[in-house]
Amino acid sequence: MKTVRVLTILVAALLALGEIARWWGDPRLVPLAFDEIAVAAAMLGATLVQRRFGPAPLAAAWGAFCGLVLSLLVPTLDHLLHGPPKDSAAFYAVILTAMLALGLGVVWWILAQSWERRPVH
Repeated sequence: MKTVRVLTILVAALLALGEIARWWGDPRLVPLAFDEIAVAAAMLGATLVQRRFGPAPLAAAWGAFCGLVLSLLVPTLDHLLHGPPKDSAAFYAVILTAMLALGLGVVWWILAQSWERRPVH
């Protein structure tokens, strides 16, 4: 589970810092970066409480990450497939798809590890 916690911290930091850097100096930072920062905070919080509450907080935080990425991917694919043209839509679609694959893989990894540790009655 240590690898998952380290990966969670790394992804959360990249998510939050990337969004802050993207909107830095723009007065719209607060509403437009809120969703990414909230998910990053949930991911960091899950790493802090994982030892006490088990893998559920990590799985939930990564599930929120997947939901966020999916909510960004769908409109990007819509622009890419049906227009109107959007700059870098193909690039963002590839990156967001990779992020979604990572998130789903980590959720599966967390659940698989928790199933292996579960006592059989």
